Amino acid sequence: MKITDAIPLKDFAAGRSQEQIAVALGVTQGSVSQMLKSKRNIWVRALAGGRFQAYELKPVGRNPAEPAAA
Repeated sequence: MKITDAIPLKDFAAGRSQEQIAVALGVTQGSVSQMLKSKRNIWVRALAGGRFQAYELKPVGRNPAEPAAA
């Protein structure tokens, strides 16, 4: 699953420094470092005025990978 018109954070980071990413997303450089090292499902999309917004997608529930019992 992905957010429409968004790209994975790792793709957004290509060719940018962690400081540049931090400024674009309004977070600290340390936060960017942790996000890039993690296996979190983070997506970035462009907003009006050259701004960017990041989203994290994660499953809900205790065992989301297992199908529900019928």
